[in-house]
Parts: sequence; C-alpha cells; structure tokens
Amino acid sequence: MKIGSPIIRTLFIGGGTPSSIPSPIFSSFLNELNQITGNSVIESTVELNPETVTEKLLYILKNNSINRISVGVQSLNDNILKTLGRNTNVKNTTEALTLIKNYWTGSFSVDLINTVPGQTVKSALEDINKVRNFNPDHISLYNLTFEPSTELYSKLRSGKIREIKETIDLEMQIKSIDLLGSYGYERYEVSNFAQKGKKSLHNLNYWDMGSYLGIGPSAASTLLSDKGPVRLEYERSISDFISTKNINERIDIEYIGLDSFLLEHLMMGFRLKKGINITKINNIFKIDIENFLKPLKTKWNDFLIFKRDSIYLSSKGIKFLNPFLLDIAALIEDEKTNITNKEINWPILTAQF
Repeated sequence: MKIGSPIIRTLFIGGGTPSSIPSPIFSSFLNELNQITGNSVIESTVELNPETVTEKLLYILKNNSINRISVGVQSLNDNILKTLGRNTNVKNTTEALTLIKNYWTGSFSVDLINTVPGQTVKSALEDINKVRNFNPDHISLYNLTFEPSTELYSKLRSGKIREIKETIDLEMQIKSIDLLGSYGYERYEVSNFAQKGKKSLHNLNYWDMGSYLGIGPSAASTLLSDKGPVRLEYERSISDFISTKNINERIDIEYIGLDSFLLEHLMMGFRLKKGINITKINNIFKIDIENFLKPLKTKWNDFLIFKRDSIYLSSKGIKFLNPFLLDIAALIEDEKTNITNKEINWPILTAQF
C-alpha cells in the first residue's frame, strides 16, 4: 500500500495507555515521530490515565512537541471508579490533576462517564464541579455503554448491577449539559464540550469525515483508493503485529459502498452542533441533499433545521439522534440504487494497492 507524502495536521496517540510505556522509550518514540511528521502538525494529543501522570512525563510530552493531553478521569467518586473497575482512586486522580494544573501549559481535556450503575444526578454534577476546579479547556462526557465480553456486561446480565432508570438518565443529561454551559463549555458534539477555541481538531476531522491514517495494532484508517472509499484495519494482536515482516499482510481491507459512505457522513455530521454542510455533501455525492431529506421533514419538522448552507438538529432534536439516524438509514436503503450509480468526489488522501 502507498499513500504518498500526506501533510499531517493532527496527531492522536492513544487507544490504550501510551503513558504506561517507560519514559526513555516513550521519549525516544515521540522524538522519532516528530522527525516523520515534521512541523505541519498543529495539534498533537496524548491520551493519559491519571495513575501514570508524573511531572517527568509532562516534561517529556512538552519537550517533544505534544501540545494537548486527554486524561481518562471517568469520575471523582471512589464508588463509581470501583464500579467501573478502574485501577485508581480519587486521591490519585486528584494528585494527577493538580500536577497538570501546576505544570502543564498546553491544552487539557478530561473524560467523564455518566449513567454508571449507582450514580445519582447529584454525584454526576459533583464530578463536573470538581473537575472544573482544575481548569480543563475541554470535557468529554460519555454515557456508559455495556460492551459484551466485559466484566460490567457480565455483572449486568447476572443482576449484580442494574442500569439507571431512563428518567434519571434524562435528568442527568439535561442538568450536566446545563452546568457545563454555565461554565462556558459549548456542546459542539453530542458528547463533547469545549471552551472557546479549544475544540478537538483531530476529532472534528473524524466527525467531518476527513481522511485519517491509523497505525498500530487494531488501528483503523479511512482513505480514498482507485476503487472508491476504503477502510483499513490492522491486526489486533500486538505480538502478531510486532512479528510480522510485511505489515500489509496484516491489514483487513473493506471497500465502502457509496450508500454506506453517505450514511456515515450523515451519522457523523448530525452528531455535531453545526450539522452537515449542504455544499460539501452535494459535491461529494453529486446529490441534492436538501431534496433527498425532504421525506423526513414532516416527521422531524420541529427538530430539523435548514439554515443557509447547513442542516442540523436543534438542541431538543439532538436528544432523538438515534431514531432520527434510523430514519435516515431507511431512507438511504430506499434510494440505494440512485446513490450507488453515482461517482464520488471525496478530496482526501489517496491510497494505491
């Protein structure tokens, strides 16, 4: 596979706990990475777990051109951390956040989780208030999902824990969004809130369906090939990834149909407060997206907003994102023949196989 010499604008090191790598090795890795990416990168993020944060690590990151960190706090409540099975506690997390506040000069994002079994609206809001004291400029607030083959999922199935009630879920969501807004955090994506000028550029590229290149075990990429949009995924096994001489043999290749690709654009776009760009979608897929979405206007008229060159869901409408996307998926399925007969115009990184 060849991808030429792309200009890399954002970098995200994560999908695990990169900060657990011994400092000398991690520093060497970051230095080598800087040699590859050059000076075109405007946002370089490293994902950290609180228990790995040290003053030395923060110095290494800063000294190797990392200008943004994302810290997986999850909660500042020991009972919630225990339920989540996290290998830390509030004391350690608070110490890590204090180090960051005192020594880190770059951008700083925090991940929190809502709707954890046993969590109350009060404790969820307390998490936001406590985290805010450390001045993160970005907060990601996710609802807990129970993934199969995890301990949490097993406990749910066995009845050891229960999902919180839907009414509490809704109240928790509304009050959390309001509280974050009162502190100056704009909800620019369903689960992401940022101070002015501090949105995640890397994630925005993903939600805007820009090209991206993933490297490492289980990493995924979305590129344009001579056969249309393509998604690549590396071997998941770390040992197999390391031992493979020809890494291209360990890449799964999926060619994405244009109907599926349009659905992905709309699924990602409607997660954003700004919604989808009409001109962009029309140019890529050579369709009239306003006309295409007309069948949904009657049902979603109170929530779907057409304004200038954008279509987006209102603040009330975003609460019904999932059923709205199901309607879009059904509409695309009905129009599948008309969509797949068109050529795509996606101005992104091109791969050759």
